[in-house]
Amino acid sequence: MIVFRSERVVLPGGVRPASVHVDSGRIVQIDSAPVPGATDFGTDVLMPGVVDSHVHVNEPGRTDWEGYRTATRAAAAGGVTTLIDMPLNSIPATTSLAALEIKRAAARGQCFIDVGFWGGVVPGNLSELAPMVRAGARGF
Repeated sequence: MIVFRSERVVLPGGVRPASVHVDSGRIVQIDSAPVPGATDFGTDVLMPGVVDSHVHVNEPGRTDWEGYRTATRAAAAGGVTTLIDMPLNSIPATTSLAALEIKRAAARGQCFIDVGFWGGVVPGNLSELAPMVRAGARGF
């Protein structure tokens, strides 16, 4: 477990001193009391990462415009820790389970942050929605 301490931690209700306990990449506890051995960030701000729920990654099919490697690296540089990819700018569009699997395969091993996928709703793909949800599509 790693513990981070700062005089300015952004929490619900405002900014205040706190210690943040992280285990296996997840916040498991937040204390207002100092914790011996904590990594002290002093007055630097410790805050949650940003989730961008509307990102058009153009891979596969238009990777020269922007792929997962460049999109997630740029997002990380700006404080984004999670992005959810929009379904309609790649080839194939993410409107079927097969297309979702192709998209995931394109992203595998290239992402610097967490990535999720929206599915697309288009005329004629109603039967694809439930399989995409079971496979992990975050919504439509």
